[in-house]
Amino acid sequence: MILMVATVFLGLLYIYIIDPVEISGATPSCFIHSQFGVYCPGCGNTRALHALTHGHILDMFSYNLLFPFAVIILAWFFFVGFSTLLFKKRVMWIPSRIPTAGVIGIVAVVVLFTVLRNIPAWPFTILAP
Repeated sequence: MILMVATVFLGLLYIYIIDPVEISGATPSCFIHSQFGVYCPGCGNTRALHALTHGHILDMFSYNLLFPFAVIILAWFFFVGFSTLLFKKRVMWIPSRIPTAGVIGIVAVVVLFTVLRNIPAWPFTILAP
């Protein structure tokens, strides 16, 4: 449990200190963008996390519009796992399964977002990091 919390804390500290916009090569580049020249649904997440750790909410949205939703879901799972380890029982709600329609909806949103952010015309260029 301590290792899990320390890993998350050290990762956030690193992203807080290192500005991926200013320091090239401090964080891994996107494989898909470097090989194919298109933005994947995760492009801009590191810059968005850096902006979030500094409290720059509007910048976070400009780097990746889906990032805040992913952070909320990941943070929820982290706190559910952490509280379960801490109290030796589940104290927070987490669904036992996600309905098929929910999975299809999430995949559809991610695919649509990926396609739209790669269209080189306004207003779609707003979605690019």
